Amino acid sequence: MKSILYTLFRTRKGLELLDDEFEDDLRRKSMVIFALYGMVLFLFYFDESQEANTFIINLVQLCICMFFCILLGLFYAFILFKIGQWIDGKANYIEVFSLLAYVFIPLIIGHILVAFLQHPNLSGYEFNTHNTQTAIIYLGRFVALKILIQGLMKFNQYGFKKLLINIAPLLIFLIGGIAIKVLQ
Repeated sequence: MKSILYTLFRTRKGLELLDDEFEDDLRRKSMVIFALYGMVLFLFYFDESQEANTFIINLVQLCICMFFCILLGLFYAFILFKIGQWIDGKANYIEVFSLLAYVFIPLIIGHILVAFLQHPNLSGYEFNTHNTQTAIIYLGRFVALKILIQGLMKFNQYGFKKLLINIAPLLIFLIGGIAIKVLQ
């Protein structure tokens, strides 16, 4: 928990704590974080018309979503690791995987905050403006990108130019997503 808080607020100190942890602990924590992200996404985008389904069907869908997020985390960490290796990065796979998991923590917090603020009976007041919700989500993405940039530079021990090559697939994905939103 200490490394999570430090990573959010004092990123360099949090990355030092992350570097000192055992690889087995990092692997377990990372999988839990990705599963938590899958659970938050499932609940955030849960269609209330699905509520008529039985409990077992909804539980199976939740488990599939959590499993899918873990697999995507493993796969994308592998891509970042291989690109990093290709450009002479020094990080091992578990470091990249755990860094990617820690990158998802601000996204989880942002989704939980938006979901909490959308329901007036939970938060105590009406807070349902689209612009504020979008700002919270983008703030979480900005913090996540900051953690990713500093973490990859620390663990791979390279400069900013190689970092841009390493996160090029992510940047292409983000730019494509923004372009699709603008065109809609």
